[in-house]
Amino acid sequence: MMRWVILGGVLAAILLGAGATATTIGVGFGLDPTGLLVISAMTETAVTDSLDLRAEAGIATDEIVGLMLATGTILYHYAIPPIDPFVGLGAGVALTPPPFSTGVVAEGVAGLRVVPFEPLALYAQIRFLVRWSGAGMTTGPIYEAGAQIRF
Repeated sequence: MMRWVILGGVLAAILLGAGATATTIGVGFGLDPTGLLVISAMTETAVTDSLDLRAEAGIATDEIVGLMLATGTILYHYAIPPIDPFVGLGAGVALTPPPFSTGVVAEGVAGLRVVPFEPLALYAQIRFLVRWSGAGMTTGPIYEAGAQIRF
């Protein structure tokens, strides 16, 4: 039940952001060193010329089927068209089905966006996650790439 409440909250935040002032929406595919595949949806809203807020929700399709990540991240970027490198810090939750335990997540992210033509942006990033749950603390990277549409 808690998983659906949190997922509903994340989806509401994404929809509100998209309806209010979102500058991008996108999808991504991530892989961690253990082979876990995560499919993500995201939205970003510009706060200033150099700061964006990102809401991202992802779900694993294998290994820990049903693992959901929901994070909010603040990104700092410095665009040098057509590239836009970025770094960021965020927090969220990792929701997992039994027998795994749900936990709180902190993340650091670094990546690069390339804008081959407007409104399309392609990105590649490394998300380093630290997760605290009933099973203890786990850490590790997710290597992710995807596409965004800019408004």
